[in-house]
Amino acid sequence: MTTLRRLIGTAILAPLAFSALPAAAEVIDRILVHVNARIVTQSQLDERTEVALREAPPGLDVARRDDVRKAVLRELLNEALLEDRARELDIVATDVEVEEQIKRLKEQNKVTSEEDFVKALEASNLTPDRLRDQLKRSTTIQRVVGREVNSKVDLSDDALRLAYEREKETWAVPEKVRVAEVLINAGPGAEEKAREAVTLARGGTKFEDVVLRFSDGPTRSKGGDMGTVGKGELAAALDAAAFSLPSGGISDPIQTRSGWHVLKVVEKMPATYRPYSEVKAEILKKEQETQFQKKLAEYLEKLERDAVIKVSGEAVAYYKPPVAAPPPPDTQTPMSTGMPVQLEGRVREERKFEITPTVGYRIGGTASTATSAFIESLEVPAALSFGLTVEYAIRPNLTAELIWSHQDTELKATFLQTPPAGYTGRITHLNVDTIQIGGLWMFGTYGAKIRPYADFLLGVSILTPAPQFSSLTRFSGSIGGGAKVYLSDAMGLRLGFRFMPVYLNSSSSGYGYCDPWYGCYTYYDSNYLYQWDLHTGLTLRF
Repeated sequence: MTTLRRLIGTAILAPLAFSALPAAAEVIDRILVHVNARIVTQSQLDERTEVALREAPPGLDVARRDDVRKAVLRELLNEALLEDRARELDIVATDVEVEEQIKRLKEQNKVTSEEDFVKALEASNLTPDRLRDQLKRSTTIQRVVGREVNSKVDLSDDALRLAYEREKETWAVPEKVRVAEVLINAGPGAEEKAREAVTLARGGTKFEDVVLRFSDGPTRSKGGDMGTVGKGELAAALDAAAFSLPSGGISDPIQTRSGWHVLKVVEKMPATYRPYSEVKAEILKKEQETQFQKKLAEYLEKLERDAVIKVSGEAVAYYKPPVAAPPPPDTQTPMSTGMPVQLEGRVREERKFEITPTVGYRIGGTASTATSAFIESLEVPAALSFGLTVEYAIRPNLTAELIWSHQDTELKATFLQTPPAGYTGRITHLNVDTIQIGGLWMFGTYGAKIRPYADFLLGVSILTPAPQFSSLTRFSGSIGGGAKVYLSDAMGLRLGFRFMPVYLNSSSSGYGYCDPWYGCYTYYDSNYLYQWDLHTGLTLRF
């Protein structure tokens, strides 16, 4: 069960060392810190500190125990900041995710009995429901960190190559040499033998033959080969000779405590660097951790600067407010609010406004007529459209939307009988302007590059024909959908469609125009004009 308890702790601790709180933390107690809509209580600080001290080395002095308490308060504050951010982003771990984690815990520890599982939880002062709550909480926080921090860690090949160049000395491979030697044991005549060996080797005799003739060393059977060595691996005198000789060079006799040596440099390998391809995996692992920790610290610092934090009780002594970010030019830094510490929240630098100029194609628009003995129906032919969409984010997945859309088309007629010569189906040029306001709902994961949406709007459509006809302003609506493609934090692409009915109200929808052949006509006899609009646009975000 010890392993199971450890795994349970790991699941709850990730990613910021979150530990399970005992049941006592549920008691209503003193609030030490307000973090926006979240709180940190005295019991949370006490219980979490107790857990941390149990895991610390024994015999900590008062100062070290105080440091542990400060670290725990910081941990609780970070949790509160991330949980509050999760609330803003509408990020919540699902029950399915939590049950999958519990299932993996049981499988990893071969726990098949619910009774054994409950006993393991009890040993950690947990119940199944409390474990689920803690797992849901930690998973939610992990998702926030994944979206807001992990997504900004740059592990591209270019970034890894820059890291390789920046720390290239880490991958330095020092100069090495491959050497062979003749070792003549100390004794009478040893120096003379060494000098004779040098003369023969420099005179063209194969070094292996010189070794066989003179050497007493352990490498005699290998032709004197000592293998490859780096600087400092040989005795000082031998090292100096080996690294000063050229490739193929023969040293003078060198005396050591072992006897007399004659070295030959078989091969020189200059200093170099391990190639990028060989160390890429190591760089990736290091950069992943380094960048994550750096960006996580920066992210938490920003959340803290932007939050409204009130500190009281013993937390005042432990809490250190963040250093304010440098104010932009021509602005004033707000004054400190004193004790207890209260950092006035600032508006987060979220991009709440979106402006999208659009271009599209409007399809459809036919209605029957009345009062005309010659015209059967009026048609608004398909034509290009253009417009502008303005959005303001109310919540991460909901925006208020205002649209203006313009169609430049014609009003055409279908005749009941053949008209006189010179008459065509075209009655007049027609502009259709639509102004509507409503809401847009986003689907999918917040922060994803591509997000589908649906929108619903209400407003008016203004049908403006040639001057001899009267214009119409009528109630209209739109329902549609599409997708937003985020090219960057400040720019995106929008692809969408809308069904756009216009309520014409036939009893008063007349175009007052008299013609000597057609007579005075005509108004729509249908209550609705139905159109479809396909559109796209480039979105600018502010």
